[in-house]
Amino acid sequence: MILKGSQRAGGRDLATHLSNEYDNERIELASVRGTVADDLHGALAEYEAVAAGTRCVKPLYSLSINPSAPLSRAQYMAAVDHIEDKLGLNGQPRAIVFHVKDGREHCHVVWSRIDIDNMKAIPISHDHMKLRTCARELAHAYGLTLPHGLAEDRGDARFEKTPEISFAEKAMAKASGITPVARRSAITALYRNSDNAESFRVGLERAGYVLAQGERRAYVVVDRAGHVHALARQIDGVKTRELKARLAGLSPVNLPDVEQARAQQAEHDKALAERLREKARARGAKSAANLAAKQEARRRKVIDARRQALEVIQRAEKLSLHATHKAEQGKLFNKVAGKVFALFERVPALRSVILPLRRNPAINAAERHRIENDALERRHAREQRSIDRRARALDMIDARERRGLIRDLVRQARADDLVRETQVRQREDEIRDTATDITRDSREERRARVQELLAEGRRKSQNPSHDRGRGRSR
Repeated sequence: MILKGSQRAGGRDLATHLSNEYDNERIELASVRGTVADDLHGALAEYEAVAAGTRCVKPLYSLSINPSAPLSRAQYMAAVDHIEDKLGLNGQPRAIVFHVKDGREHCHVVWSRIDIDNMKAIPISHDHMKLRTCARELAHAYGLTLPHGLAEDRGDARFEKTPEISFAEKAMAKASGITPVARRSAITALYRNSDNAESFRVGLERAGYVLAQGERRAYVVVDRAGHVHALARQIDGVKTRELKARLAGLSPVNLPDVEQARAQQAEHDKALAERLREKARARGAKSAANLAAKQEARRRKVIDARRQALEVIQRAEKLSLHATHKAEQGKLFNKVAGKVFALFERVPALRSVILPLRRNPAINAAERHRIENDALERRHAREQRSIDRRARALDMIDARERRGLIRDLVRQARADDLVRETQVRQREDEIRDTATDITRDSREERRARVQELLAEGRRKSQNPSHDRGRGRSR
């Protein structure tokens, strides 16, 4: 059981993220409480509209529940109520969304922190510690396993560095296309195979990294995605003092700073990204077509079908109201009242006297019909705006899903490009080593030939009579 929560703003982006069907196999909006709208975008928009009357900057509290084993919906709801009570958000408007990703179901809950009665934000302090306690309690109640950090309360030791990959490193790995382990192993190999500081810097550039002068650290490396990494932490078994001594030959003046290195990588990545996007478009034409077909089917189901059904219902309501009004207008009392009101309307002195009666819907049927028609038109306009709002929300979801597809395709193309560059560098190294071996072999052969000639000359000088005898016989 893993619980992660945070106070935040940006309800529209959060609703779009939670409604993204490209990154999730299945999405279900389980419940919406405390709002007029029954969809996620509308609910979170209402939360933020209420918060506009306060000074709260982060009116939402977003929570993700990831159990180690499947839970029933009753268990999920009980867990949400338990967490809600611990955080002090009892009775607050909330929305619950279920996702299925990589075959595992997890839950997202979004609360409004605004207390409508007092128009103040509910303070949530030490929420991470409260969530840790809730995770232990729920895991014990449902028989779930906990991660190593939650299974034992290590106190201040939990803040110590662990070899596990953090969420920030995972995000960097997604952006750069290389895992932290692969990055460390590559930089460590370059460091150990380099002869001096300059060859190490050149090797880093060939591998796609820029060696820069850090603000607080002596040396940093900037990868292709513009992420900054402390160089000493990327080399296994090397301390900062040893690294500074090894790279003492590099002048800090010749090294770029972090911003210059990022600009250099961004310029290089711009051309590379365009080339990778072209490859991604060519490779992902089928995937893009499938995604477009899926989005079109969803739009027909969610928007077009509702719009058509709403149009049929509204037309039927208009016809029914018109028929009711027509039947009432044909009654004798209404006919007489209409003629009396028309007669009094011609006399200016009686207009002010008859005006309250004329505006009374219980007496004047025409006034009641006008009020009912206006109310029906306003309700129909609200229903149309609700459909239009859902259509705009679906446009944002479609755009997010297309960006996700392009991101994955570019990431795959980037990974293939990295593999290809690695293979090319390996071939170049092999060719260089082979050329060195050939040169070394040729030198050894020449040296052996010279030694052989010298040995033969010494042998002739030691036995000159043998050569004279061979000359006389000839």
